[in-house]
Amino acid sequence: MARISAATIDEVNQRVDIVALVGEYTRLERRGSDWWGCCPFHNEKTPSFHVVPDRKMYHCFGCGKGGGPVNFVMELEKLSFVEAVETLAKKAGVEVVYEGGGEAEAGPRDTTRDDLIDLYGRVATSFHYLLSESEMGASAREYLAGRKVDPAIIESFALGYAPADRRWLHAFLRKKGYSPEFLAKSGLFSKKYPEVAFFSDRLIFPIRNRKGQVVAFGGRLLAGEGPKYLNSGDLPQYKKGETLFAFDKALPEIRSTKTVIFCEGYMDVLAWHQAGVTRAVAPLGTAFTPDQAKMVRSFADTVYLSFDSDAAGQNATYKAILMLRKMEFEVRVIEIHGGKDPADILQNDGPEALKKSVDYSILDFDYLVSTAARRHDVGNPEGKTRAIAFLFPYIDALSSDIQRESTVNRLSAAFETSEKAIMADFRDRKEQRVSFVRPEANGVPGPAAGKLRRSAELRAVLAVAVNQSFFPAMRNSLSSDDFEDQAARDLFIVLEECYRDGAASYDALLERCSNREIASLIAETAVSGEFSENAEKVVDDGIRLVRRNALEKRRNRLVARMSVLTGTTPDDTKAITEMVAEKQGIDEELKNLKDMNE
Repeated sequence: MARISAATIDEVNQRVDIVALVGEYTRLERRGSDWWGCCPFHNEKTPSFHVVPDRKMYHCFGCGKGGGPVNFVMELEKLSFVEAVETLAKKAGVEVVYEGGGEAEAGPRDTTRDDLIDLYGRVATSFHYLLSESEMGASAREYLAGRKVDPAIIESFALGYAPADRRWLHAFLRKKGYSPEFLAKSGLFSKKYPEVAFFSDRLIFPIRNRKGQVVAFGGRLLAGEGPKYLNSGDLPQYKKGETLFAFDKALPEIRSTKTVIFCEGYMDVLAWHQAGVTRAVAPLGTAFTPDQAKMVRSFADTVYLSFDSDAAGQNATYKAILMLRKMEFEVRVIEIHGGKDPADILQNDGPEALKKSVDYSILDFDYLVSTAARRHDVGNPEGKTRAIAFLFPYIDALSSDIQRESTVNRLSAAFETSEKAIMADFRDRKEQRVSFVRPEANGVPGPAAGKLRRSAELRAVLAVAVNQSFFPAMRNSLSSDDFEDQAARDLFIVLEECYRDGAASYDALLERCSNREIASLIAETAVSGEFSENAEKVVDDGIRLVRRNALEKRRNRLVARMSVLTGTTPDDTKAITEMVAEKQGIDEELKNLKDMNE
């Protein structure tokens, strides 16, 4: 069996610039004749990764990994020795010579990955042609024009269109010589119906690896029924939890600014790039993962989070803050209010408005304090306790005692509570393990450990969880902030995430539910058939209950605020007039709810 010749390997090692190669994965700084940076193989903040260009070698004093260019590519790209040599040979323009003739001794070599990358590149080109030149792509062109997406962005990202005829792609590729067997495992077609395309009548977003090769697709629905967005599943050349949309395009600016913007989806990324902020990337139809954060760890010190301002976006921001702080990033939050996202800002207000939102970003701590105060009635001791506990996972995620002390000091000032009391509560809850879970599990604060109390609020949301067709009615009447019961609030947020993703199955719901106790309760409720009858009445009664409690809480806060105003100044008089009007509106809505119950 043939193997790559030693001469080829030597030439590859000689021609490859190891500093440039390693620099594709981590930021290096020169010290004398050598280079240093943070290790791309493990998480660290102080550089311990040493590259010696004269010897074509690297070594990490932290984790102990080391070797030459071929070993580096093998480790990071998860390739065999032969595949790594061939990859570097192509990069360096070296012809690969095999001893003994024939194919290389790869033991065994996976050619599927390269073949799929080639296929996806060709399909991306065809989809782009259909969008740009074909009458079939007219609806996609109209959609992009309506969203004011610049033609230069369409071209740069090679956006495409998948035809409405779901058998078109299979017939097209068969004419190009691809076998049915190969197409069946390509991820482009239905597993049940091999000639039916996975993407149809959708705007296509090619997903590329860090080398710029197309490895997968995302598709936005243009008409008809179905999930708003679809994404390729995991493939030999693509793992969605280890890939970021537009990372290849964002990397130069990430390197130069040492910052990165994580946003929610494809259109948001296009908006940022069109505004000239090209360091924006996005996860791919899944929760933001540690592996995705690690992709930028060696290049960026600060992460800006630009997720939606709705309940699901707030939950995603909270989880991301905990994870990123655990990885020792500095974190800031770009707040876009009014139900808008970056694409809306660009479309309605222009690129300068979007750029300014970065300047107005706030520290993650300030964002969490604001969120906690909004979710809990900090005017009473119980609400203040819950609001402060909301930040305990954040304190736990910080990497140093100095950071924790400073944060507790600021938390004390924000909620007018002694540092001693805050730290006592924090330590008690940490020892009992009841208030928060580890950030690496992507958890959020949940109810105390042990069996969940099935409150009326939780029963209402459980009824929706097992009858998800009622969720639109619930979300039209309530927001996550209306729930007093933390478990009910968390489940409502998960249902919102599923609703937005068009994921209505139990599997999708349970997968997104990070609190295992709630997930278990959902399964138990579904299996028992508890809400199989009279579900609509249970949901309606639950919505009215939660709404009434939320209104009464708002009313009590208004009355308390009005009681401290004297009415002796114009500002006081104006404030009292506004609050009286608001109270009258609340009283009217409470009366209507009472009449409905009767």
